[in-house]
Amino acid sequence: MTGALALLAGVLAGLGAARLPATSWLWCAGIASAAVWFSGLRAWRTARCLALLLGGLCLAWLAVTRWQALCVRPTGRDARVLLEGQIRGVPASDGAELGFDADVRVLEGPGAGEAYRHARLRWRDAPSAPRVGERWRLLARLGRAGETRNFFGLDAERLAFRDGVHLQGRILPSALNTRLAPAPRSIDGVRARIAARIATRVADPDAAGLITALAVGLTDGMSTDQWRVFNATGTTHLVAISGLHVTMFAVLAFGAARGWWRLLPGRVLERETFALAAGLLAAGGYALLAGLSVPTQRTWLMLAAFALARLCARPLDAARTWSLALVAVLLIDPLAPLAAGFWLSFVAVGVILLLETTALVREGRTVRVLRLQVAVMVLLAPLTFAVFGSVSLVGFAVNLLAIPLVSFVFVPLVLAGAVLAAWMPALDGLPFAAAAKLYEWLWPGLVWAADLEPATWRSLPASWWFVLAIPAALWTLWRWPASLRLSGAALWLPLVFAPSRLPEPGHARVDVLDAGRGAAVLLTTNTHALLFDTGDTWNTHGSAVARTALPALDAYGIRRVDLLVLPRLDPDRAAGAALLAFERGVRGILVGGGWPASRLPASPCRDARFTWDAVQVEVFAAGRGRYCVLRVVVAGRALLLAGDLDAGAERELLSRRPGLVNEVVVLSRQAGGTGSSAEWIESSGARLAIATGGIATSDARARALARWREAGVRVLDTRADGAVQFVFGTRGVTGLVTARSARYPFAWRWPE
Repeated sequence: MTGALALLAGVLAGLGAARLPATSWLWCAGIASAAVWFSGLRAWRTARCLALLLGGLCLAWLAVTRWQALCVRPTGRDARVLLEGQIRGVPASDGAELGFDADVRVLEGPGAGEAYRHARLRWRDAPSAPRVGERWRLLARLGRAGETRNFFGLDAERLAFRDGVHLQGRILPSALNTRLAPAPRSIDGVRARIAARIATRVADPDAAGLITALAVGLTDGMSTDQWRVFNATGTTHLVAISGLHVTMFAVLAFGAARGWWRLLPGRVLERETFALAAGLLAAGGYALLAGLSVPTQRTWLMLAAFALARLCARPLDAARTWSLALVAVLLIDPLAPLAAGFWLSFVAVGVILLLETTALVREGRTVRVLRLQVAVMVLLAPLTFAVFGSVSLVGFAVNLLAIPLVSFVFVPLVLAGAVLAAWMPALDGLPFAAAAKLYEWLWPGLVWAADLEPATWRSLPASWWFVLAIPAALWTLWRWPASLRLSGAALWLPLVFAPSRLPEPGHARVDVLDAGRGAAVLLTTNTHALLFDTGDTWNTHGSAVARTALPALDAYGIRRVDLLVLPRLDPDRAAGAALLAFERGVRGILVGGGWPASRLPASPCRDARFTWDAVQVEVFAAGRGRYCVLRVVVAGRALLLAGDLDAGAERELLSRRPGLVNEVVVLSRQAGGTGSSAEWIESSGARLAIATGGIATSDARARALARWREAGVRVLDTRADGAVQFVFGTRGVTGLVTARSARYPFAWRWPE
């Protein structure tokens, strides 16, 4: 096991490097690793671990070097490329957009050549949706990895590197976009066919989304509310095809093969050999059907090691099986540690093996199950906080019921339907209908558990806490006297009594979030929180709130938003407001004109003034009530959130409030050309202007930013700099930092 952990440490060190060493050092590390491994020093445990550590470094550096060599960076604001290649993976729809990956060659534009690259593309209003395996010629505008950069939430650059993405872009409307060849037969084609079959067989879209996720590992059909419920109840691991599902399928196939062995003509193989091979092949097929994720890889490799040891009549203990699976996963995919599933999967299995192999007295089955469930929950809690920023407090009780029901009833029905859908489509209706009915019966109970007040504990601990929490969890679980175990539990107290991250009275913390084309600003005082806009734009259906605002609220430990201000109302912003109210709760909503406000429990925007913790907030209804504007005043210094004001509304507001001087201005109209008039810029008196939202490559937007710069104003742009964070108080702007400047410069970061 120490050797496997040394290899993992080497891979982590290589992936965590800020820059890669020279090629000569890479060769030296590889030669030194091989020399130690094949020499007599291998017998020394320290030397063996050193060789594996150097080998892990080489694996990681080679992966980063290969990715950097193929990566294509945009050469300008409107860098276009003509691509030709094959669609890989099943395309996923997100509103009017279709997202898919493809193996492509760049025919024209940056990176043109014969080399094949992994492209991640999005296509809005595609006239003909591409299918997995088809060959296409496409015209795309290059973009960066991830459209947003924020201090909290998903790291899109890490995920892009983890998936080996070399270029990202949006398909442009063009006559050059042509399907060149139909799709050949492939496992991804089977997955897509099964997913389409489920959609036609199951009427309830939520039930169909869950059944599809469990059948073929495609989760794009899952609704936001479903993810909320699964996260709150700690049952997300049951949604993805996990090692538990693959193992169960292997056991079922093993049992069936033992019965079918009698029917084999000739019986060339022995019964146990045939059953082991059949179970292993069945588990491998299910793992392929699930997209071969890290948990399924780990499970299949463990099963393969166990089967091989049985066939060779060799003893293989649990620790060695775990170590062999870890080494195999790292050798196959050195980037696996960048996925959360890698850590959750291996740690959970490691805890189970540790407790089962160190037990001095065999306990009853019920006691063992309860003990293992508690152990896994406790040890995974630090990882869950690190990955998701929360942990479910009802997960223990819910999983006791959900795991057997899902694993032994729901999943077998889904798998039976998937097999029939692939080979005998006329007979797949009954299993899918039974699975949908079971979902209909069980879902209300899961929702009830998720809606309990203490269902989820949200926190974002300091980095040092994670260093202590995992050893403390192991200390607590070890079979020692209760007094010693409680001393380990004491290391969790900083999480319970963590100091508030909100500013002192008389100050406001401002987070101008990077929401892509939309805008969202989180304003927090000592005891209150205000969200200005949701970040949503056309056809986002409220998804921007979940992607940007919710992680920021969790980071500050904010459980409820006191006021949500929508500068203008439309269906997408209304969806974002509803999602925010459902996820965290909102005490009040103010909206500007636009979409009928009667569909949302909100108040129309009117001129008003109130004070929170010695911070004065002014609300203005501009443009004859069409727009809502916010002004924050602290000790005579002002911050203006201009919202969706156009030039006419700017003039109207200035006529009512002449001399509207502000130290900081968040630009109106998503920094669009219809706002930021010369009169508005001159009267603002701003020292700092922050542009957020809009189309990054727009010429009108560039001219608007140029007008502010020509007036001597410092301009920050979230489309280039990422989210902007600062404290606004009696000394004006302090602690100003951007997400771009604050990020750690990993060697695998998307090149600028």
